[in-house]
Amino acid sequence: MQSFTLGRGSLGVPSRLTYGAAFALLCGIWGSTWLVIKIGLEGAPAFLSAALRFVLASAVLLALAPVLRAKLPRTRAEWSLAAFYGLVLFTADYGLIYWGENNGVESGLSAVLFATYPFQTAIAAHFVLPAERLSIQKVAGVALGFGGVVVIFRGHLAATAGLLFPMLALVAAATCAAVANVAVKRWGHDADPVSFNGLAMGIGAVALAVVSLAAGERWAVPSWPEGIGAIVYLALAGSVVTFVTFLWLLKRIEATSVSYIAFVIPIVAVLLGYLVANEVLDVLVLAGAGMTLAGIWLSTSKRAASWVRGTFGMGAASAVNGPPTKK
Repeated sequence: MQSFTLGRGSLGVPSRLTYGAAFALLCGIWGSTWLVIKIGLEGAPAFLSAALRFVLASAVLLALAPVLRAKLPRTRAEWSLAAFYGLVLFTADYGLIYWGENNGVESGLSAVLFATYPFQTAIAAHFVLPAERLSIQKVAGVALGFGGVVVIFRGHLAATAGLLFPMLALVAAATCAAVANVAVKRWGHDADPVSFNGLAMGIGAVALAVVSLAAGERWAVPSWPEGIGAIVYLALAGSVVTFVTFLWLLKRIEATSVSYIAFVIPIVAVLLGYLVANEVLDVLVLAGAGMTLAGIWLSTSKRAASWVRGTFGMGAASAVNGPPTKK
């Protein structure tokens, strides 16, 4: 199977620096997409906007597939997984995100609600991925990271009257993302990042178009620059680049570790607001960012793992982590 090579170490294995660069790329681009989605909704209806985003992204990826010698799914199981990924992630997840933001949830609050994604990924991975059992270290790190996000956006959480269902939609979107990505981690070993995403986005786009028609949205050419500009950016940068990189990374490190992107995205969004829109960056925002980064370190650090084993004992750690598994 043809695969990405973003950079390799001395033994032909991608280095930690390569993984870090991919993680940073995803955080940087996806940190901007919440705001761009909000802007795009000024120029196109929610489900139609999402459908056009993934139509364009799918067309680009499928055009690149033969050039990059990306193999299409070959078995019924691989096609089923692509359909599942397309419907659960690109239709349900993004449909709920666009609907929630279109019904009053601000982009900052959307990022907070979606930051439940690492919690849900950790739980789903515990039951589906034998090598990713829950541990005291992982639970503590995820809790600390989410606490930091809440501190950063405490003001958004205080102004949520009348937004119960749109807010629940964003949490449900995180559930869809967790289930879809854990499924690909478990059964998508042979999925090519380019062709698999191209097919899944195409399936998701068709389903979103059906939802748009069922919802009675008016089909018209999106306005410029809000609608068209947002769709192009979200399709090329926010979908083609990011989801190919995401799948490449997901196949190489823990699904829960990849999900920590959802913790960093709000920090990126706040920094963009400070740098671009002259928003205030107070001490509590900086403290929340520090909590979030500390939580990610706690969840992934080998030194922290040693401390947990020393504090709680090898027996306790083993009991929580589950039996050893072959990798």
